Amino acid sequence: MATNGSLSDMEQWRSVVEYRTRKSNPESTFQNRFDVPAYLEEWDEEIHIDTRGPYQSAGNARSQASRDAASRPKQVHGGWGPNPRMSTARVVRVYVERAALAWEPFDERDPETKKWGGR
Repeated sequence: MATNGSLSDMEQWRSVVEYRTRKSNPESTFQNRFDVPAYLEEWDEEIHIDTRGPYQSAGNARSQASRDAASRPKQVHGGWGPNPRMSTARVVRVYVERAALAWEPFDERDPETKKWGGR
């Protein structure tokens, strides 16, 4: 990627969506799937993270984060028999991260031995 050295060329952005999922019902099995709900009304404590990117602008990362956050609650389960249709994910936090790109020394060649350091 060719750059002209402007600030926007020195940064990358990514979208992040944090969400929780419903707890599975331990009493639910394949045999009783029409009588017992597969998920409880409680949410897991573990937070799952979806990241997308890198993007060249914060606006692009925001747009993707908004799309991802809107699609998470649309993941549903149920809707047949006595089981109600319920969302299996709940969005906890949506944000955009920025990473500044900077050149840093990675490997160095010894001028006397003419060998690389081997990092």
